[in-house]
Amino acid sequence: MGKTKKIRNRNEKTKWKLATEKIKEIPSIFNFVKKPLEAGLWCLYISKNKFGKDYLNTGKIENILQDYLGIPIKAIEIIRAFARAGNKIIVRRTDKSYKIAWPGEEYLKSLKIENLLSVIYLAPNKPVTAESSLNNLIKSIKKGNLLITDPYYGLKTLKTLCEFAEYHKSVRFLTAQLGGDEKVSIVNNFLKDLKKEYKNKIEIRIYPNKNELHDRYILSKDIFFIIGQGLKDLGNKESLIIGIEDKYGKDIRKILKKAFCERWDKSQIL
Repeated sequence: MGKTKKIRNRNEKTKWKLATEKIKEIPSIFNFVKKPLEAGLWCLYISKNKFGKDYLNTGKIENILQDYLGIPIKAIEIIRAFARAGNKIIVRRTDKSYKIAWPGEEYLKSLKIENLLSVIYLAPNKPVTAESSLNNLIKSIKKGNLLITDPYYGLKTLKTLCEFAEYHKSVRFLTAQLGGDEKVSIVNNFLKDLKKEYKNKIEIRIYPNKNELHDRYILSKDIFFIIGQGLKDLGNKESLIIGIEDKYGKDIRKILKKAFCERWDKSQIL
């Protein structure tokens, strides 16, 4: 690949990644990681309304999803999905490319309006699936400063915090104690490495009253997530992650943030 082509490809990737953060009128693309129809329509919508390019072929859509956004949907899946899209798309026969139609745009917008809660189900004994779901969750949250609380922590918790830090400005993690099934030496060694690499992005504190810290949640600027199991157990135990946007739970998020900050000030740096 020539230098000019590499730069163009890098610019395209940046452009599409930024689109995932700024789009508000339709759901996040990361809600559609297993939905070829909706993912394809999302790409057509962004291309038409944000970049001024009406038509895309399925090869380009696969490129956007896989290479730019890390979503493993193939062109053949898009073709099959578009075959049942009806009036949601317009097909240009000359080059087998597609344009989103007005009903397709309204369909995507309706998913945003009707989707009151974002729910992720993590099945037990499926760590690979859990990892993928968690990565998509991380990317679905608007970039910013995150507040996370979980009464127990472990090696997987610390690795998850690093993943959040790669995508967000800063991460504050409030916990109470190391999980009983964790190997202290391994966790402490990883913690040292974490502090070296992410000293300006991740801060971890231990809350002194172990019996008071029960809930597990992630607070962002305009959404919060309730986590059924600890971050260290995701993929090993059945769990739900429920996201509630500010238009449905702003007051609750503010209460949680206030409680977090009060506890944070009483806690010690780990």
